[in-house]
Amino acid sequence: MLNIDLTAALIISIIIVLVLTFRKVNVAAALAVGSLLFGLLAFGSSLILILPQAFNMSMIRTLLALILAMFLAELYSMTGCSQKLVEGLSFFSTSFAALATPSLIGLLPMPGGAYISAVMLNDLYEKLRLNAEQKTFINYWFRHIWITTWPLYQGVILASGLLGTPIGRISTMNFPIMLIALIIGTITGILIIRRTAYSEAFNRGGRVSGLLHIWPFLLIAFTTISIHMDLVISLIVVILIALIVYRPSTKTMLKSLKSSLNPTFIAIIIFSFIYSTFIEESGVAYHLLTRLSTISDFAAFLMPFLIVVGTGVEFTFVALAFPPLAPLLRESNKALLLAFAGGFTGALLSPAHSCLILSTEYYRADIQKVYKILTPTTIITAITIALIAVTLY
Repeated sequence: MLNIDLTAALIISIIIVLVLTFRKVNVAAALAVGSLLFGLLAFGSSLILILPQAFNMSMIRTLLALILAMFLAELYSMTGCSQKLVEGLSFFSTSFAALATPSLIGLLPMPGGAYISAVMLNDLYEKLRLNAEQKTFINYWFRHIWITTWPLYQGVILASGLLGTPIGRISTMNFPIMLIALIIGTITGILIIRRTAYSEAFNRGGRVSGLLHIWPFLLIAFTTISIHMDLVISLIVVILIALIVYRPSTKTMLKSLKSSLNPTFIAIIIFSFIYSTFIEESGVAYHLLTRLSTISDFAAFLMPFLIVVGTGVEFTFVALAFPPLAPLLRESNKALLLAFAGGFTGALLSPAHSCLILSTEYYRADIQKVYKILTPTTIITAITIALIAVTLY
């Protein structure tokens, strides 16, 4: 290991990822540079021995789930089902469909979920005259409002196991995060839609029968929650049924497969796991906790925030920050809420977050302009949650 402070090494690597991403370097390349730089600073030549640990079954399952999810998204869109579902949600109002669709997809914590809703919503967003950055923000924000409360998310499940706390209690504790994110996101979304001056944005339209096409997502939810089926197997089952029900052409299937094998998206997953492995093996989380021990509540927020900003993978803030914080999180409800709030806001702001990149690249948005909407909304959300934590506890 090189003679360098691990905390400094982590911060340097995060800054490198941020700078490269904002300079429009391919995010997979930026993440590769950041992860390998941290690995080199933390382990030196021993990096070669640690690197293979990242290539585990968890990475393989995540890659398979991402590819299958993207294949399903393309198939669902190209067979016209996504448009029918959006029309069904539009029965309540066009603006409701614009916000509700990514929220609905967000109940399914699958890699590439933001891509599914991005594909499904593009025509509707075009109808609302939203620009690429507005499309990206709405799709990305509402896709993630459930990640600290919905029992299916890896972070909630992992936190329950690490802390010995029932999932129901964690979900209840984190309800303010979901509620505030929903309220502030809805206000921002409605303001964006109103600024497009689309006079029918809040009118009802569409056929309610289109809601029948929600079945693939309900089936995934049922198989993964009720009968605890592995997500990869669940996606395979749903795809096979969809092929039988919708009977897509060979051309459609081949095009969907080509889209699902996007090399940039695959590389993002691989280097996220490499980065996570380096952070875990280096023990940098413990170094951070030692330095921040005198300001425990701030540490509870900051550690998950920094880790997930660096990795871009939502559940890593639980996997890497919660073990050293466990004694504090078990004793303090306020610290637990702040820790999830830090992970939530860090996940939203991370330039390495695959869902942000999936949405940005699909809509061909300028990521800096996306951040002009995303950053203030996230900051307001974080401050509001912090005030609630202080008031309640």
